[in-house]
Amino acid sequence: MSWSHLGTADALCRARTLDALADPTGVFIGAAADHRDVLRTELARTGVDISDADLADLKARVAAAIAPAASLILLDIELGAPAAIASGALPGATALVVPLEASGYGDVAKVTESQLMADWSPAAARRMGAAACKLLLPFRVDVPDQAERQYAVAARCAAACREAGTVLVLEPIVYRRPGEEIAADRYAELVVAGAERLAGADPGLLKVQHPGSADACRALDAACGPGTPWVLLGGGATEETLLAQVAEACRAGASGFIVGRTIWSDALVQDPAERERVLAERARPRLERLAAIAREHATPWRTRVGVPAPPAIDPYRATPGT
Repeated sequence: MSWSHLGTADALCRARTLDALADPTGVFIGAAADHRDVLRTELARTGVDISDADLADLKARVAAAIAPAASLILLDIELGAPAAIASGALPGATALVVPLEASGYGDVAKVTESQLMADWSPAAARRMGAAACKLLLPFRVDVPDQAERQYAVAARCAAACREAGTVLVLEPIVYRRPGEEIAADRYAELVVAGAERLAGADPGLLKVQHPGSADACRALDAACGPGTPWVLLGGGATEETLLAQVAEACRAGASGFIVGRTIWSDALVQDPAERERVLAERARPRLERLAAIAREHATPWRTRVGVPAPPAIDPYRATPGT
């Protein structure tokens, strides 16, 4: 979908918001620590016993370690964002993105229609200081009833974001049913077709799974259309795999990435000192390696969408027009 349907004010607002989410080159360098269900599961699996207060502190420390190297960071509103804001962990140049969905990364195969958080909205997110909102959306075009419901949820959220003067970061997830095997070519088809369908809901940014190959990434880029920039999600891939996937996606037209667990999950240890060491010595360098690849290969979002770049600012100019 192009931007021709937007009025001038809406187009300018969208451009300014996407600029806020991107780095100065127009590439999205995104970190995510908004995980809820899956984080609890991971902590239980590793035997880490942690209270809500400690988990909030952990998320604030994750944000403090990696946010300075990111153009945006995803944080949940229950624990992560309040703790990071209160502790001063977020640099002013790093945009905050918060979720809208009521549940996190649980069993997405059981979701027929995504539920939104009660008493929460894009307008409330803006009042918190968030630059944008995210919606995790289990979505398969080959499950028509679910696809129609989920498309309607995405369209409502995108409209609410526009009304609030922000954008929706839409994250469709192609899931596997219990016991189901999806061939690689079919999986690629589902990722590409899902992105094409959901681009019609008019989100500001699509955050999508790697479809499996360089050719499929090019098909995905075409499916997103001329008016919808897209970024790659991490999905818990190993660092080596993710480095290769980000390069493939960005060469195909992606404007960056938003990844989480691959960067910081090995900091989920009981010892606070060890957490700090891992965050400093492993997490931030991982993000910086991904950022270097994205900046080398990604298409800046304004270039991809065809929106003129903003004029350069002379830092020595005292007042506009002088």
